[in-house]
Amino acid sequence: MLIQRQDGKRRNIQLLYWFGVMVLILAADYFAGPYIQFPVTYIIPIALVSWHNGSFWGYTFAVTMSLMRLIFNIFFWTLPWTYTETGLNFIVSLTVFALLVSLFDRVAKHNRELSNKVEVLSGLLPICSSCKKIKNDAESWEQIESYITKKSSASFTHSLCPECKQKLYGDAISKLKESSK
Repeated sequence: MLIQRQDGKRRNIQLLYWFGVMVLILAADYFAGPYIQFPVTYIIPIALVSWHNGSFWGYTFAVTMSLMRLIFNIFFWTLPWTYTETGLNFIVSLTVFALLVSLFDRVAKHNRELSNKVEVLSGLLPICSSCKKIKNDAESWEQIESYITKKSSASFTHSLCPECKQKLYGDAISKLKESSK
């Protein structure tokens, strides 16, 4: 439960950072005026918030930033463009940003799923030289098969190598071969 609270708190702090980045970019865009356009910088907070906080916040930032640019164009700047061109520009930017949100959110979800699926065994494993049991995190010894199955997605089938087959059942195999002749 503590981990979830810390993760939620961390996400809220990240959201504030992305909001701050959005405000800085909007302020820079406003002071640059209508003739110097850099809406490609709008992608930065939209991508970051989509990746770290999900599609809801990504779409929220995309709409907010597109609307702010529209408000700048209509109410604060005198433009050589018509309202139709300004409206079309708003629709295009909103569409592109929404597609980017969708893309970043899907890639982030896929990345998180893959990260959750990947469990790699690494480091030194204490293993008994005789019975081949492994000491687990609880300091108890367990069969190597169950340990690896718990720590990864691997599963086991059992068989005998030729040497062990000969060692364990060599006489019985020889008798079977002779009786089948």
